[in-house]
Amino acid sequence: MSAVSRAMAAVTPRPTPREPAERDVLQRERARSAHGWLAAAVVGAHYAAMSAAGVLAASWSGSALSWAAAASALVLCVVAGMLVIGVGQLVLLVRAAPRRWAAASTPVVLVALGLLTAPLAPFLAVVGAPLHLVLPLVVAAHGIGLLLLDPSMRAGAPRPVQGVVLGLGAAVSVLVVGLLDALVLLPMTLAPGVPLDALWSGMAAVGEAGGWVVPVLWAGAWAVALLVLGLGLLRARRGDRGSLGLLLGAAALAVGGLPVAEFSIGMGVADTFGTRGGMSLASPAIALVATALVAASAALLIGARRSE
Repeated sequence: MSAVSRAMAAVTPRPTPREPAERDVLQRERARSAHGWLAAAVVGAHYAAMSAAGVLAASWSGSALSWAAAASALVLCVVAGMLVIGVGQLVLLVRAAPRRWAAASTPVVLVALGLLTAPLAPFLAVVGAPLHLVLPLVVAAHGIGLLLLDPSMRAGAPRPVQGVVLGLGAAVSVLVVGLLDALVLLPMTLAPGVPLDALWSGMAAVGEAGGWVVPVLWAGAWAVALLVLGLGLLRARRGDRGSLGLLLGAAALAVGGLPVAEFSIGMGVADTFGTRGGMSLASPAIALVATALVAASAALLIGARRSE
């Protein structure tokens, strides 16, 4: 069965078996699928708020809003799709076992709270800056844990070379785009019409150019964490689909820290040139990529779990 087939099998409605053991297996799969897609939808909704901030940046700078609005609309479509799948799986879960409605209400409440706080995502990202500093450490710790596992536990399994290579390639591309956004696109968005070299020389003249250090550290920390995770997945011989899903999910989490990494640069531009703050014009596109990574990660991890 292909990766696409396994991912689709996790979201395709199936009749509930009458045999208790088979019914329990299907119910566990439905619960994992529902929780995974609902969590992905909440993360995607927060990226939708980042996309909306990019649309505001486009309007403030006098740029065309068509592409930014289109990217934001696509983000909302992806989020809505994940939400529909997650709710659908939850409904199937409860219909097959009505007594589980109380347990099902907990994720519903958590998802509702997550969606309600989504419009505050850019603000919450800055307030929760310590969390974004910890996340690369958590990813690296997971990789170290995999490196320390006894590889003989899965001695007969092939190493997930393809999944790790694809995942690291996608993750590094995301980090490079984030650096370009922070160092190039954000200053040019906040001070339209000012050449990039004049922007940085102007900030340097008043001691506001040191903000470049933060996004470089952000990219470096995540690059190390992702590399450690990739090496751990190879040593532990995890599956290609699960490995790719984990690396794509980690890359999506890295994007969540981009507003924090860019904050000092935005403040430097605002203080030097008397402009307002905000996100770069590329924010809607970056948010769309991050949301797509979240959806792909959820599909791969749910599909990989079903194949185990």
